[in-house]
Amino acid sequence: MVKKFDVYFCEVRGTEKPCVIVSPDEMNDVLPYVLVAPITALKHSFPCRVGVRLKGQEGQVALDLIRPIPKAHLKRRFASIPSFLQEEILSLLKELFCSR
Repeated sequence: MVKKFDVYFCEVRGTEKPCVIVSPDEMNDVLPYVLVAPITALKHSFPCRVGVRLKGQEGQVALDLIRPIPKAHLKRRFASIPSFLQEEILSLLKELFCSR
């Protein structure tokens, strides 16, 4: 079962890239696709990026690149985002989508 804040290697344009699930579990349970934010190795000082270190690898969750992908493109689960970073991601998403 796909859960919010799980990190999967996802097939994107023929290559596997790490992505974090950002769609709510209620959507993940019933829809054939999920919303993901890619985790990039390139670091930028964009306000919509969250730095992350998973299993010794550093990167950034790119909230500016959220996209839907079919669940069939989720290849394998890699990790889960730590709870303190989940709060940071939620806060940034709220700021991105609820600001006036």
